[in-house]
Amino acid sequence: MTTPPRWTDDLFPFPTPPALAKVVDIAWEEGFLTTDLYEEGLYDAPRVQGSFALPFDLCAVPLAPQGWEYCYAGEVSRRHYVPFMSVPELLPFADLGSGTCVGWAVPAPELGRTDHPVVSFGHKKPGVIGRNTLDGLTFLLALALRSGGERRRTQVARLSAELGIRPTPEYGVNPDGGDVEIPLDLAPPAGWRHEPDPSGIGIGVLAPNDAFGEEYPSFTGEIDTILADTCRMLDAGHPASALLGLTAAYHEDAHRLPDLHPLWARAYDDLDRPLFRERLDVMLEDYQQAF
Repeated sequence: MTTPPRWTDDLFPFPTPPALAKVVDIAWEEGFLTTDLYEEGLYDAPRVQGSFALPFDLCAVPLAPQGWEYCYAGEVSRRHYVPFMSVPELLPFADLGSGTCVGWAVPAPELGRTDHPVVSFGHKKPGVIGRNTLDGLTFLLALALRSGGERRRTQVARLSAELGIRPTPEYGVNPDGGDVEIPLDLAPPAGWRHEPDPSGIGIGVLAPNDAFGEEYPSFTGEIDTILADTCRMLDAGHPASALLGLTAAYHEDAHRLPDLHPLWARAYDDLDRPLFRERLDVMLEDYQQAF
């Protein structure tokens, strides 16, 4: 018997954390290996993305294994996904529907970290739901249990057994019914610091100390004032401070994106964060198509 193909870990710009890799394994099996399409040498990525084994959709799915053909044209190319009103530093892995996603806060990819805080975001203020991937998945499975239904309980039971966790409907919920508040800990390394978002909405900026200036950036008021202040900070060699003002200005008014984009892109270039530059370009393309 031919050994079934394995999915290739090319979903994210870092190794998929083991907890999520197990979840993708299950989606891969249920959405591909156990289907008639597998026997026919065809790969249907949406079946994996929306696997019946998961109580949520995956935001990124494995490429077709070598030798298998796609069911639909255009599936070979995968585009960055940045939910509306989100920012490049938030990388989604689960789509809950209605514009809400769950993913990682990855403020500095160059640090090469293998796990990250998990955040719920999209058409809402980002909220930390887990200190790492396993915590975040535990929250997601508890959320599925709260929605009820035999199918959801079956999904949660299987995933919980695979992950070695025991979520309950009460997990992550305060006595007053709100989500438990988990602080965002980005653990700055020596010589770095994390500055919170001045708008109070985003995750802020993590960067080397010398990338910040002594002044706080402008992010409210006239757009010309914001851009002039940002340009001055970039010219002075303080891209982290400029980025603080740019993201805060975007959170204050997402329709400023076309005006903010050129300097925002320059800040990422100056910080040597090409992944975020690519995701920012996708944000602008999506905005221009929508408006």
